[in-house]
Amino acid sequence: MTTRVFWLFLFVAGLRAIAVSETPAVSVTDAWSRPATDTGVVYATLHNKAQAPDRLVGAACPLARSVGLYRTSEVKMPGMSPAMGNLPMAGSMTSMTAVPFIPVPAGGTVTLAPGGYHLMLDLRRDLAAGETIPLRLHFARAGWISASARVKAME
Repeated sequence: MTTRVFWLFLFVAGLRAIAVSETPAVSVTDAWSRPATDTGVVYATLHNKAQAPDRLVGAACPLARSVGLYRTSEVKMPGMSPAMGNLPMAGSMTSMTAVPFIPVPAGGTVTLAPGGYHLMLDLRRDLAAGETIPLRLHFARAGWISASARVKAME
């Protein structure tokens, strides 16, 4: 009888381990894009339920030749600009830079949004409002996650 209980315990423990491993630690919600020609953009919210941080390190989309990770940031203009013939340059400018990864904190979220992190798509064809874009996001720890982004009409 004890042997049967032992094997039953191992079997149930194995099923639990399989069930837990099937649940991805990282998920993607609220993914969206805009109608686009040549170059598209995708925004989304990344959720990490794991106790360790993760990083989005790449992405793929069958509608794009390539997908890049980018960050838009604001650059403050202090005053005169030698590059612009010493013209006054008060205010700020935005700058977009490719990044090697997007950090996703342990037990937290990161939002890919206009003015911050986002995905850039080198499109094979135009994106039209109302369609859905299939995506595969590659995380350093969680691996590949499938998602889709809805193309929203411009407001």
